Amino acid sequence: MMTYQLASLLLVVFFLWSTSAASISGYIYADNYFEFYVNGQLTATDPVLFIPHQAVQVSFEGRDNGTNVYAILAKDFSDNVTGLEYDNTQMGDGGLIATFSDGTVTSSAWKCKTIMYGPVNTSCLDTTLHTSPFDTCRVTYYNYSANWYDRDFDDTVWPAAVEYTADVVGWGRTPGANEGINPRTITWGAAKFIWREDLLRDNTILCRYTASANSTVGPTDGGTSTSCVNKLSLLLIFLLSFIRLVV
Repeated sequence: MMTYQLASLLLVVFFLWSTSAASISGYIYADNYFEFYVNGQLTATDPVLFIPHQAVQVSFEGRDNGTNVYAILAKDFSDNVTGLEYDNTQMGDGGLIATFSDGTVTSSAWKCKTIMYGPVNTSCLDTTLHTSPFDTCRVTYYNYSANWYDRDFDDTVWPAAVEYTADVVGWGRTPGANEGINPRTITWGAAKFIWREDLLRDNTILCRYTASANSTVGPTDGGTSTSCVNKLSLLLIFLLSFIRLVV
């Protein structure tokens, strides 16, 4: 009887251990806007559509065992017909960079797909040929799956993200004192700016990355991570229950 009870207890503890959560934090900066999903759940949305260009701090519960799937919609601010910005006078560039406390950073290891591209023909910007760019500049939209951010979505055919330097992408307009976090003040570590092949015309992209949840999950303030506390609690529960069984 005691053997059966011990086996049952071990199964319960193993299940709880394998599905325990880990507190993860990080920063995301997108030129100009992003939506952030973790394991299929919308976790954070950029509060500013255009300017200033601010970084956003995020925190969420990830899986402590198995994998965490990160998905980001990133969008350069542009007209949805012409692909231009600043009152249809010019093209603008995009850019995305992120770092998380589990060791995940943006790099060419991510997969990214363009869903809005333009203007398709840049000759529309030639004022010697056209009175107004709005008259002829047009974008192309590409189909994509509605569940592109789900954990189980197959992104095998998506191309790898393209890395860029900060000098190429730039940091945009610095936020004021009450306008958010200045991205220049964040320690981005090994994170790279990523986008698709054309910074100017790949206006909206979808990016995904599957991260090992057994990597380097840990606190950013020097304290004890939530995952460690959870596992210590489970271990204590097991020991107390075992003692109760044998005494």
